[in-house]
Amino acid sequence: MKKALPIFLALFLLALPLIVNAAVNPEIVLCNLLKNIEKIIAAVGFGIAVILLIVGGIQYMTAGGNPEKADKAKKLMINAIIGIAIVFAAIFILDLVTGLLSGSGISVLTNNCQMAY
Repeated sequence: MKKALPIFLALFLLALPLIVNAAVNPEIVLCNLLKNIEKIIAAVGFGIAVILLIVGGIQYMTAGGNPEKADKAKKLMINAIIGIAIVFAAIFILDLVTGLLSGSGISVLTNNCQMAY
């Protein structure tokens, strides 16, 4: 039960704009919600990837000729690059769904939803 509470709270906070703007067109509210989720995924995903690339680079430079440490650092940097590709794919998919909802097509990290006011 204690593990479910933070998940429930996060889902509630994500659905809060839908509850508050219930009188507004739900497609517009959903479009704006998806754009906000897209921005969060981009910020968090790219931030973590940059940190992992820096940590992997430092580990590689301080390996001191130890092949095990160098391989571990290389794997960390490769996994960070794979993570960047996954974040790009997630952004593209969310942008595709948002573009289909708003009828504006694909435009990365821009809000083409109609104003929800």
